[in-house]
Order: sequence, then structure tokens, then C-alpha cells
Amino acid sequence: MCRNSIVIALFAAFALSASAQFFSFPRSRGFQEMPQFTVSATAHCEPATPVVGEPCAVILELDVDRSAVVEQVSVSGLPESNDGFIVYGELENLADGKSATQGHVVKRIRIPVRFLKPVSCDVSLTVQGMIGTVQGGSSFFSNFGRRLNPLRFDARSIPKDGRPADFSGAIGRRFSIKQTLDRDHVRPNDLVTATYTLDFDGYCPSNIFPNVENLSSEFKAYEPKETSRTSRRVVWTQNLVPRTAQATNTSSVSVNYFNPSTKRYEVARANPLKLTFVSAEAASTENTSVTVTDSVDAKRNSSDTSAASPVVVLRFAPSDSSPVVATLPPGTPVKELATRNGWRRLETPRAIGWSK
Repeated sequence: MCRNSIVIALFAAFALSASAQFFSFPRSRGFQEMPQFTVSATAHCEPATPVVGEPCAVILELDVDRSAVVEQVSVSGLPESNDGFIVYGELENLADGKSATQGHVVKRIRIPVRFLKPVSCDVSLTVQGMIGTVQGGSSFFSNFGRRLNPLRFDARSIPKDGRPADFSGAIGRRFSIKQTLDRDHVRPNDLVTATYTLDFDGYCPSNIFPNVENLSSEFKAYEPKETSRTSRRVVWTQNLVPRTAQATNTSSVSVNYFNPSTKRYEVARANPLKLTFVSAEAASTENTSVTVTDSVDAKRNSSDTSAASPVVVLRFAPSDSSPVVATLPPGTPVKELATRNGWRRLETPRAIGWSK
């Protein structure tokens, strides 16, 4: 499974000035002897024995003379990501570490790694690069290459004991979720959009889904949809419609995950939010009764030529990207329930929805 074939170029620019040129020698001062530098290299995993899915890293350390410049570092021997059991993140230079050798410093490079399957094997790494110095505006460099001691890859399976039946696959040391509403003062049949924001430090699979729990049957609820994702955050939105004034609380929302620090399965949870009803009745429709024909005729007389369609489209939410609830033929009676940002919420014999 572990093949020593991939080469990861690090290009770590530690101290070289922009004006320096490789292998250039001052002509007026004659030949200058190339300084001799020694390089020793080691690598280890942090943590040494991660669980599958847990973010970890290969830490490369180069022990060099404090005055040396290290350039164009590369590592060969890491397994290929297309082997299907390992993926790599973006490389980063870490702060220099202390060396046990006087006058030396440890250059540190972090290669983020995540194991997708359990694995136990040794890999043989080779580090290569250039080391030298800058003197009087000229640079003196030589190549170096070091074969490292075998590096142990030892990724364990997450435990089966205590694993929830609906385990999400999320792994990390910190997961938190919060719930917000676009409105909390409502009438029955108003559209309420709940947003669930999950922040995490770890691994969050692409198919993760929030558990929406204990939602009252007084709500009409639609499935949550993922609306954005980054390396540290996932956001879902869910449309809710309180049928009556008894729908006073939204649901609690949770995501379960495995915490490698505590070695336990844990739950990130957002508590329900309260709705305040300004009336026990739906929004008044008095003096707002219109028909599709009237609406279409009004649009035909406007400068919006795209509104000349003989039908009205109802959407679930006041957005052009929202799903279509119904397409109404001319003459369908409708009642206007609410308005929002140029959209009208219409009640018809066939459906309730939003239309421009």
C-alpha cells in the first residue's frame, strides 16, 4: 500500500534575499572558497498514532548551521494520494527550533496528512535541496541529499464501542454548532429560515448531515440543505412554516463526532429557539385579493417584457433559485399573505408560495 513514488516540492525560502543569484562568484575579488555546511534530517508524525480521519502531519526537521541558507527543499518517498488511503494538505514552514549542536538551528516543515483507512507500514523518505550562504551580494550553494530513517505510518481505526448508530464520520477535538433564525416574530404560515452553522477543528466528511430533533408537528418542515463549506465550517439552511401559534419552538440540532483527545464519541448540539407570535391568526388578506389575470395584465403594461407570460410561478421561498411550488394558469384566484423584498406570498386553491 505504501509506495515510495511521490515527490512533494516544498520550496522553502528561509533566508535568501531577492537580489542573490545561485552559483554566482564575485569577479573582482577572485575565487572564494565555498563554505562547507553539514545537514542532518529527521522526520516524524504528529501525533504518532492518529486515528482514521484525524488531522495529523509529517514534520520534517533539518539541522543546519545558523548562518546557512536552505533552498528548494523536496521530499520523495511519501505514498501517493491516489492510493486511496491518504491525502495531503498545503505545506507550511514552521518556526525554527533549537538544535542540540551549538551554532546550529532546526528548520521545520509541516506536511498535513489525513489517513482515510487504517494503515501500518514504514516509508523510506529522501530529502534533497540546496544549502549555502550569501556573501557580498553573491551566493554560494551546493546540493545536498539525505536518506532518512524509516518513518512509521500507524493509523488506527476509530473504536466500535460506544459508536452511535447514526455516527456522522466527523473526527476532531472541537466541534460546535449554533442555530439562528431569519425572523422570530411571526404569524402562522409565515416562512422562517433556520440556519445551522457548524464550526470544527478536525475532519468533517462531505456527506455529513445535521440531526434535526424533536420538531413539533405544528411545523411544516423541509429538508436542510448545505449552503456553504470551508475547511473549518459547514452551513445548512432549513425552511420551516409554523402551521399554528402552537409552534413555539424550533428543533434542537446536533452533530456527533469522535474526539481523539478524550477517545470518546461526543455530540455538538444547538438548543431550540423560541418563536414569538404577534397574532394567533395568519396575516390578514383583507383588501389584498387579486387574480392571476390582474397581475399578469399589470405586468404586461410595465416595461418588464419578461413578465408577459400568461402564468404565474409560485416558489417555495422569495428567491429565483428556490424550488417551484406550482405554476398557476390565468384566472386563478389568489390572496396576498405577505411581502418581502419585492416578492409576494400568495395563497391559492392549489398551493401557497412566493411570486414576483
